[in-house]
Amino acid sequence: MGNDPTPRPGYDYWSCLPGQGRCINPVLYEDGKLDTIQGYVTDVLTNKADAFIRKKRSQPFFLYLGHKAIHPDLGQLHNGAIDLSSKPSFTPAPRHKGKYKDVQIERRRNALSSYSQIDTQSVIGEALIDKNSPEVQANFGNFLLDHFTNDQTIRDRSEMLLAIDEGLGVLMESLKEKGILDNTFILFTSDNGYFYGEHGLSIERRLPYEESIRTPLLVRYPPLIKPKTKINEFVLSIDYAPTALMLAGAPIKPHIQGESIIPLMTEKHENWRKSFLVEYYSYENPMPWLIDTDYKALRTEKYKYIHWFKHEDKNELYDLEADPFEMNNLYREEGMNSIIIEMEDLLAKKVAKSFGLNRN
Repeated sequence: MGNDPTPRPGYDYWSCLPGQGRCINPVLYEDGKLDTIQGYVTDVLTNKADAFIRKKRSQPFFLYLGHKAIHPDLGQLHNGAIDLSSKPSFTPAPRHKGKYKDVQIERRRNALSSYSQIDTQSVIGEALIDKNSPEVQANFGNFLLDHFTNDQTIRDRSEMLLAIDEGLGVLMESLKEKGILDNTFILFTSDNGYFYGEHGLSIERRLPYEESIRTPLLVRYPPLIKPKTKINEFVLSIDYAPTALMLAGAPIKPHIQGESIIPLMTEKHENWRKSFLVEYYSYENPMPWLIDTDYKALRTEKYKYIHWFKHEDKNELYDLEADPFEMNNLYREEGMNSIIIEMEDLLAKKVAKSFGLNRN
């Protein structure tokens, strides 16, 4: 994308941490080489994207911008493990520091604040008890573990998001100045949700509960979708690639999972998915207390069924209409056997389809 763009007027590009006497120095792999660039990383990436948009071109373009925020400043080793000698922090841009310092944090109904509230008979409850063990505490420390997510973490993360919000505004303004804003498909989303004490969780992610698997999805494209339109159908991250292909007029080949969401914007799609598969393998996670929490889960419009590979006697079933916070596990409740069998059968079909064994 070329050299650093000149900072936009009124836009804080070269950002140093107040009181620390140093600037954050992102290392970017660009044009075939590593380059250390001074600045607040969210602003750096926004300005790179902005320079790309402002280039003169005669052909349509595709831009993917994936911000590092709202992850903490935390050292990570080449094997994916966390560098425990680093001191993590959620660092807002200096111009946003303290913006929410007086905001009262409100928690969801299923948020816990003490280990005495944890269901020690559940898979996640057992994992959290292990997280609170002396061994884990000694290796990670209370600050890194951030039990139940403290209020300051939530404030800091919210302040970090402000730089992303501003950055999106900068990009949209550039599109407007070029006269192509209303002819540009903009999709804003995230890769996962966060736990702020729900189910007793904090830094954990990739777990099958709503707080983690639900992500924001905002779309702007006036030629196809009207302002304030709300679509209730299930959309998955695997749908984004075929959506981009359809917009570009490129073929969506059979090996590509997911469906273009364009039909949802233009008409009611009668054959759209009514359920989806969620899966996770714990060897991917550097958090030792989550080892052996591998699962496959099925989410329908009404129910969620969670099958824990190594804890089948502790599977979970939730009626999301009656229990949207997933606080009442129905797996062993009388009268639920037929629902469980139905969910297990549908889950098996979803798993087979994910391997390309069943196209129905």
